[in-house]
Amino acid sequence: MTPPKKDDQKALQPRGRRRVQVDYPALFTGDEGSGHGTVTNLTIAGCEIESHVQFPIGTGLSLRVQAPEARPPIIIALAIVRWKNGDRFGLEFVRFEGRTKEQLGDMLNQREGPAEG
Repeated sequence: MTPPKKDDQKALQPRGRRRVQVDYPALFTGDEGSGHGTVTNLTIAGCEIESHVQFPIGTGLSLRVQAPEARPPIIIALAIVRWKNGDRFGLEFVRFEGRTKEQLGDMLNQREGPAEG
């Protein structure tokens, strides 16, 4: 068996950010359209969304996430689609509204469970 390539090893390394499994409703809007879905995992830097609405990689979206622990909703002013696979896509958070980044960080810190990579 051949050892994994250097790029493959890098892909398998943990990202170093706390990834929290969630089930939060989300609304998103961009130049390519709008829709709704479910945030299935969340970090301070981005999230994964399950939705029947899909966008091309590189699309900029605004995102509104309604987490039970968060009042008001978490609003991301700009998130970029970084990957897609079937009915799931990943967003990188680029610009936050107001205190949203602090609010998101506090919410993630309050969640129970070990940090995942």
